[in-house]
Amino acid sequence: MPEESSIRLLGPGVIEVTSAYSASARSVSALYAGISATRAIMRHSVTLWRNRHRVSCDTSEVRVRDPSPWSPRLSDLPGPLHERLARGLSEDIDAGVVDAGARLPAHRDLAARLGLATGTVTKAYARLEHRGLVHAVRGRGTFVSGAERRAPIPEIIDLSVNAPPPQVGARLLADTLADLSRTLDPVAFASYPDPAGVPHHRSAISSWLREQGLDAPAERVLLTHGAQHALAVAFAAVAGPGGAVFTESCTYPGALTAARQAGHALVPVATDSRGMIPAALEVSLRRRGGGPRIVYVTPTLHNPTGATMDARRRREIVGVCRKHDAAIVEDDVYSLFRQPSTAPLAQLAPERTFYVNGFSKSLTPALRVGLLVAPEREDAGARSVLQVTSLAVSPLMTEIAARWIRDGTARSIGVALRAEAEERRALFAAVLGGPPAHRRAAGFHTWLPLPRADADRVVLRCAREGVLVTPPAVLMADPDAPESGIRVCLGAPSPAQLDRGLRLLKRALEHRDPAAPVV
Repeated sequence: MPEESSIRLLGPGVIEVTSAYSASARSVSALYAGISATRAIMRHSVTLWRNRHRVSCDTSEVRVRDPSPWSPRLSDLPGPLHERLARGLSEDIDAGVVDAGARLPAHRDLAARLGLATGTVTKAYARLEHRGLVHAVRGRGTFVSGAERRAPIPEIIDLSVNAPPPQVGARLLADTLADLSRTLDPVAFASYPDPAGVPHHRSAISSWLREQGLDAPAERVLLTHGAQHALAVAFAAVAGPGGAVFTESCTYPGALTAARQAGHALVPVATDSRGMIPAALEVSLRRRGGGPRIVYVTPTLHNPTGATMDARRRREIVGVCRKHDAAIVEDDVYSLFRQPSTAPLAQLAPERTFYVNGFSKSLTPALRVGLLVAPEREDAGARSVLQVTSLAVSPLMTEIAARWIRDGTARSIGVALRAEAEERRALFAAVLGGPPAHRRAAGFHTWLPLPRADADRVVLRCAREGVLVTPPAVLMADPDAPESGIRVCLGAPSPAQLDRGLRLLKRALEHRDPAAPVV
């Protein structure tokens, strides 16, 4: 019989203890406050519970293996979650808080402890591994590297950020800010504006919406801190017991988060090359019981698949929503690439559509201004949520947007971005080829359909080569959905970085059988 007991970490808050002092050795599980506290308690004796029966064992010889001495944290600096996690660990390594050779938490354990997606942890570890700060050992885990392993690493090529090229609007933004510093009356911005926004700014944006095919009077335009904020306001305005959001099976992760935050269940709906399938939506709506029902949809350049609804598909979706009295949240942030002959859903069904748009995708990522046009009967509720979540959008930001609309800058940037998107998509086609649908689409993101296991392996292989792409897990309304793939964003890197990143991606796609990662 062995001379000692053993303890094994099963997951966050759960340990497995095996007593070797019983003729029928048995395992029990117990919640614990923390590894350090558990160490102190286990030096003498511990009382555990199993099936409501108290089990005691002498643990003077118990050996506790703490899988990681690092206390996980996110950096306080702003940025994407994977960057904040990588920065937090990097700061602790540089400060000597974590020694060389220290084992880091497993991907899933760390994700559970911090409330993150496993893919977020994978991206953070890949970033650190590429910089030489950590290294993975197959079958054992990820460890902090010694100083000799920390060689300078080229900058990572990020194809996971879905944004237009910043350089297109950067010079114009600098010129506008310089002009504002000379001409702006500071007294005009010295008090809180209307929570919905400065009236003449809303008027300018109303005229911009008319160019996008939507007739929305200025008094109905609510200004927000970007389109993400507008989505959160829309979902909260229709919140209620038993609420559900019906959306494409793969969709924008920010919408999934906002819907969950508002208390809505997520109901994935099947899609095809033209977006959400009306018949599938009808079946899902019919099966759902009471409570608010919201159809969240991106009719133009769906994120991530790039599918765009034609006029007929839009009318069919509206018809199904009217039949089942479902609200619509239309995400139209890619309206820059919509054909003028194709109307937004809000123009077809203004009585039930929350229309969301913004300028980060159509002008520059630096301009964090979004907008929401709510149905007339929901306008008061949307304004109430808007005021609770934000007293007002910065009038300086909305002043820039309004000026660009009035003086034609917005239109000029739009022309430049469409041309740039065509060039970058041509580069994508030249390097990776791909189905004709990818070449016919527009915008700065594209979708590579892959089985889930292949997609995860390609993401990891790319990360090890210094290329970040969007993993499927963060895009899926249903984690078990058969549809899977990789989103590749073409706008953020420089042309040279994009060319190299796509070639590394191609190499990863051609070798889909690397060893499975330790998670």
